[in-house]
Amino acid sequence: MTFTADQLVVFAAVAEHGTVSAAARDLSVSQPAVSARLRSLQTLAGRRLYTPTSRGVVLTAAGEALLPHARAVARAMQRARHAVATPTEQERRCVLAVSEAAVPLALPRAAAAALGHPDLDLRVIPCDATSAVRRVIAGEADLAVAVGSPERPEDDLTRRPVLVDEIVVAHAQDLSAQIPLECVEDLTVVWQAAGSGVRATVERVLEAAGLWPGRSVEIGSTLGVVATVAAGQGIGFLARRFAEPYVRAGILRLATLEAGDLFARFDLISAPLADLTHASRIISDAILASDG
Repeated sequence: MTFTADQLVVFAAVAEHGTVSAAARDLSVSQPAVSARLRSLQTLAGRRLYTPTSRGVVLTAAGEALLPHARAVARAMQRARHAVATPTEQERRCVLAVSEAAVPLALPRAAAAALGHPDLDLRVIPCDATSAVRRVIAGEADLAVAVGSPERPEDDLTRRPVLVDEIVVAHAQDLSAQIPLECVEDLTVVWQAAGSGVRATVERVLEAAGLWPGRSVEIGSTLGVVATVAAGQGIGFLARRFAEPYVRAGILRLATLEAGDLFARFDLISAPLADLTHASRIISDAILASDG
């Protein structure tokens, strides 16, 4: 069997985004073209690689086994495109993937650095924590800032700590300043999408305590959580830095849970330091700089 680079790049994109339509938008090709390449890849493999569902595409065991190799090809293709760019274009470009929770921390620092270097070409991709890391793996982003994962990172990535921030309870209700962990079972929780690092951190704490919300709803974006909670439709979990501007504006109130390990660790994820472009070094240094 001989797979083509196009087939593997498409497969990696569909696996990352979860749907054919989202992968097609990301790759700037038509949905029928993405579907055709997926089908031809599966035919060549001689095994089912994915299962279509009402919510998107779910990989089979064979698909999961193929995925790291498909990502490696996608990343190699991205590097090949960079290789034929002029040296000046390579050195001045930095693509930064940022999860929503990291926006108040990363973007002001990155923007200040870019404004201080007029020749620097900074491009920002907003996404959730999981997608941010995957974009670096695939070579679609030079840097990512997201809530760190307890899972072991890929060997060819570098993770550097940026900040540890408290995860707080956002609400618009009459709640105490500190809430016992058990009270979550009596509340409605408004969740971010499953790829959110803040959500994953809170879920681990609740599962370890054998607790779960009495009612919950998945809104998707962190801004969607803010809007829903502000309307009085439950509580949400946010990084304190992200939530505080909404508190100052009178949109949200904050409380804390009686859980000593409810913190989000933000990491700067990149390729090995020796592989960073001049522009990426400037942006990464700015993001890692302390506020003081």
